[in-house]
Amino acid sequence: MNVSVSGIVRTVLVAAAGAGLVVAATQSQGAIALGSRTADDSRVSGSTDPVRGSTVVCPGPELKGVPGVDDLPLGVRVAAAAAPASVLSGVAPVSTPGSVVLTAVPGGPAKDTATTRGDLAAADVGGRSGVLAEASQALAPGLAAAQSWLVASGDQRALASSPCTQAGSDFWVLAGGGAPGRQERLVLTNPGGNAVTVDLTLHGPDGELASPQGKGIVVPARGRTSFLVDSIAGDVASPALHVVAEGGVVSAAVNDSWLDGTRPAGSDDAVPTAPPSRDQVIPAVQVAGPAVLRVAVPGDSEAVVQARVLTATGPRALPAGGVTRLDGGQVRDIDLSKLPFGTVGIQVRADVPVVAAVMVSRGAPGAPSDFAWSSSTPALTGVAGLPLMDPAGSPKPLARGLGLSATGDTAVVDVVTLGAGGAEKTQRVTVARDSSSTVNLTGASSVWVRQVSGKGLLHGGVISAISVADGTLITSTPLLDTALRTTSVSLREVRH
Repeated sequence: MNVSVSGIVRTVLVAAAGAGLVVAATQSQGAIALGSRTADDSRVSGSTDPVRGSTVVCPGPELKGVPGVDDLPLGVRVAAAAAPASVLSGVAPVSTPGSVVLTAVPGGPAKDTATTRGDLAAADVGGRSGVLAEASQALAPGLAAAQSWLVASGDQRALASSPCTQAGSDFWVLAGGGAPGRQERLVLTNPGGNAVTVDLTLHGPDGELASPQGKGIVVPARGRTSFLVDSIAGDVASPALHVVAEGGVVSAAVNDSWLDGTRPAGSDDAVPTAPPSRDQVIPAVQVAGPAVLRVAVPGDSEAVVQARVLTATGPRALPAGGVTRLDGGQVRDIDLSKLPFGTVGIQVRADVPVVAAVMVSRGAPGAPSDFAWSSSTPALTGVAGLPLMDPAGSPKPLARGLGLSATGDTAVVDVVTLGAGGAEKTQRVTVARDSSSTVNLTGASSVWVRQVSGKGLLHGGVISAISVADGTLITSTPLLDTALRTTSVSLREVRH
């Protein structure tokens, strides 16, 4: 079940001697109904209702706001939309009119508003602000948002993107490297009304790095804090960052930027991986040259890790490194550069929980280059979507493709795109077991995905690219489930 930040239902049960008293406390979404039975009745019933409010959090300009580090003059373009009614899969939104609103945090007026399903709310953001995309009432189910930026030449030459995500309290983010001129900036955004304290732990090829840096970082209420990961350790070859929040929830994103001497080597945003698991899937990986699979072991136990490629014609072994051992806490990069060109998924299986991500690069040796990070994703269980607005300053429309992967069984998927003027197009795509499929999205203003049949576990992401004077810029954006329903719970008093 997806639950928005404002829709977390909290129940507190308090027992009073001889009274059988039940106390329930709720927030804005969801309802607790209290009943009383004199019989031995301990049943708890529940029903699901459409969400009336949902929030996702965008990092905003990632290259601004780190104390002691010069801001770079880059902004981002943020877009948000509520899914078209055709993909809501039996969810009937409430009849009260609603809206999708973009608001900068900390403070400031609304940046833009949409009041119709499928329409984009969009804004260019240039300050040290995160952005909240908030949907209310009839537009609350199916909210999705994303941000991007593009620089075609110069030191910051890159195409970068990030989905706007639901906030949480425990994340792993895999990105960055120890080469000179490479920096990782962690952006933490707090959508709540109370300050949150965050502890960061950095892992590398030798395991966890013992360091007092990164502990007790305060993210203010409805605010943003940026942190330079190099302040923990600046030469970790394959960093993996563990983010733990106390006192509330935050969103987390890492911008990985690389200036290799005088050669711009690219930049991209990495968002949290799927939670640690013995089975991880990274969709929408487009290999065309240098590429690495990064795997980290969160626990203390040794892991035996097996990786394979999910192609259009089924699973294939990696050319090398398909089976490897890692000690607890370690991080390992596995070379994928010998894979043939194509959009694939990468599946990682292990005997203990792991986390994983892939980085692919574009560019000739010695020439300017760019790269894209793709994190592992949770399987999609409802409706996922992504606005596809081109970033500011784009000299031409981006080329985009949807990459879908299914594991365990076949997945039959409806892919709905909205084009110019709101024209809606639906394609039914069958993703075979342990395979991947692609759909061309060029010209679409948003894409929405819903599995309609099949028992396969579905994962997806969008690859965006543009050809500029000295090569190709690329980025990858994962698809994540949107909030659709919340739960109304009926608690019945138990008497003995």
